Amino acid sequence: MRRLLFIAVLVALIVVGVLFGSINQQMADLNLLIVSARLRVVDIALIFLLLGITFGLMIALLYSLQRKAKGWLRKSTDNS
Repeated sequence: MRRLLFIAVLVALIVVGVLFGSINQQMADLNLLIVSARLRVVDIALIFLLLGITFGLMIALLYSLQRKAKGWLRKSTDNS
């Protein structure tokens, strides 16, 4: 049941993303510190979405490794 709900939410998000992409075809200027580019609004949204997912996964991975390291250190000091 949980997997079915996850798939339904994922399909709904994909549909919303496709609709957003088909509606927002306007060009916009993206001015960063060094780079300036003229991209579609959809492309800019996709870039920042992928950056957010990447940073979120990196933080989750670091947090997970930190918790595993604490457990590993605790086990090694208990055995000594």
